[in-house]
Amino acid sequence: MTKFRNEDVWFPTKELSQSCNLTALINRMGLDDYDAFLRETIEHPERYWQETLRHFDITFSPPARAFVDTQNGPMWARFFPGAGFNIAVSCLRPPTGKDGHSQPAILAEDEQGHCESLSYGELSARTRALASGLASIGVEKGDRVGLLFPSTSEAVVTLLAVCYLGAVAVPLYSGFGADAVARRLSDCEAKVLIVAHGFERKGRYVPLEKIAVEAVTQLPSCQLVVAYDSDDQRPVASHHRWQDLANSTVTHEPAATLAEDPCMILYTSGTSGKPKGAIHRHGGFPLRVAQDTAFIFDFKQGERYFWPSDMGWMVGPYSTFASLILKGALVLYSGAPDVPNIGRLRATAIRQGVTHFGTTPTAIRSMAVAEQVVLTGPAPSIRVLMTGGEVMDEDAHAWLFHRFGEGKLPIINYTGGTECSGAILTNVVLRPIYPCRFNSTAPGVDAQVIDEGGHALIGQPGELAIRKPFNGMTAGFWGDPTRYVETYWSSIPDTWVHGDLALQEEDGQFLLLGRSDDVMKISGRRVGPSEIEGIVIDGRIVSDAVSFGVPNSQSGEAMIVFAVPGPEAGQDPEDRIEQYVSDVIRKKMGTSYRPQAVVTLQALIKTRNGKLVRRLARQAWLGQPPGDLSAVEDPTVFDQMAAICAQKRAQALSS
Repeated sequence: MTKFRNEDVWFPTKELSQSCNLTALINRMGLDDYDAFLRETIEHPERYWQETLRHFDITFSPPARAFVDTQNGPMWARFFPGAGFNIAVSCLRPPTGKDGHSQPAILAEDEQGHCESLSYGELSARTRALASGLASIGVEKGDRVGLLFPSTSEAVVTLLAVCYLGAVAVPLYSGFGADAVARRLSDCEAKVLIVAHGFERKGRYVPLEKIAVEAVTQLPSCQLVVAYDSDDQRPVASHHRWQDLANSTVTHEPAATLAEDPCMILYTSGTSGKPKGAIHRHGGFPLRVAQDTAFIFDFKQGERYFWPSDMGWMVGPYSTFASLILKGALVLYSGAPDVPNIGRLRATAIRQGVTHFGTTPTAIRSMAVAEQVVLTGPAPSIRVLMTGGEVMDEDAHAWLFHRFGEGKLPIINYTGGTECSGAILTNVVLRPIYPCRFNSTAPGVDAQVIDEGGHALIGQPGELAIRKPFNGMTAGFWGDPTRYVETYWSSIPDTWVHGDLALQEEDGQFLLLGRSDDVMKISGRRVGPSEIEGIVIDGRIVSDAVSFGVPNSQSGEAMIVFAVPGPEAGQDPEDRIEQYVSDVIRKKMGTSYRPQAVVTLQALIKTRNGKLVRRLARQAWLGQPPGDLSAVEDPTVFDQMAAICAQKRAQALSS
């Protein structure tokens, strides 16, 4: 058994074990316990899905001909073939009960503290009106429609209106420049781009309309719709005004879509090569993320879900579909997470009565360093903590569990990806939750850790893989089916190889070690970069860090660490940080893990969601061009890193 102190482990309470959605589902299926349930979902996923749809109160019309059709191979599996289903209609249906229409569907807050609330009735009316307006300018079933919005109610209304018409939504990161927007919309041959006029971030106005206008000049067949900040703003003659379309009084029926029809294309950040447009279906991504949210996160009708993210990344649409399908409230925040300080997101969660709070390991470390401004007052409504997007380190987990959650709340460590919709590995509330571990594979997903020959591994690192097709997996990359097959299905026959390195321990717990190409092998020993970063960041001498491997003729690979000075690093911190980082890694990891170089920087390059972009740190050190910078918060940080790295490499060569 994994050795941890009992006080570092979350144990399910009797009350939660009896009242959670998972227990009710297990009882309905007539199974004895969670172990039997997990086996059943893998061996007979159609039964799990049958009960899921019943929980959602969703009936396909017409019904599906089968659960899955794999006649074209597992990589092209079609789920619920022939089933009639429109995801927007399901999201807009009010909660059960006589006052369902008046229940909150969206609670939105911006950086200046302005708040907005939409009930299910208001959300439905606005969505249907906008759908009619979009239909009036020619948006039809199958058309691709770009969405460039911060996390606002207008973003949700627009996403649902596009799906309502049977068109295909293409959410875009609100930090993209014009070229990045045009590249993605050109790839999917978008007919319309719908954009917010702009928004405030860190006290600065971000002019999204200006970016959109520049982007559509490269897309002559693409129409532009702008949602303006105020009623007196008027569009350029060739553009449509969102507010005018949203005031349509014409009734437009929802499109008769099938569960297997595409509803959304999610582009990856384009970290290498051309961005990949993952195609998702009405009966795939939205239902899969709601399934996970109901049975893994234990989210119930009337609860409030808050996982801050840009609407252009997976978590934005994930949160939208899941909370609305399950008839809770979606909480949105459209500003920077550190305005006026890093405690902003927790404060927003308290104000909005959030029950389910999501975050990332990088954000946790930032909050832990400034605990005094984060943990101001109780947060009585929060009952579940969720984290994902990166590998969790033990110090971050300890702070989130003991300090943020006061040792009482389950932390659902969750890993999957844009292309697979929901989780591959996760925690569930019916099993103890150990620091940084995953106590289960995702129900319904036949996941294993395997070696290069496809054989299951226990106690050794290997590739995280999925043995069978699963509902929610992408229907391929837009316009590039060969790349999709090569990316996920080419390593092992009929097996999805995800690109993550993981370890299944003897007791059944899983550890995520990082992306396969991020994990370092120093002197023949594997180590995940997040483990090094967790050791180095102490909040005093080092406030932030990133580690990565580079080729080395003697050891095969050498470790480089970039570190940001903390408040106790001193006026001239470089020597002190270099000594501290080398000493603490040697002490905690062993002498063979001594870094080849430690670089002191004032900032690390991250996305707007706070995720480290490790490949850019590596490219800065190696003196390579950065490639696509469209997903990062501040692209100028790369130039700063590259200049300091060039100087550091020159010093190393001359010494």
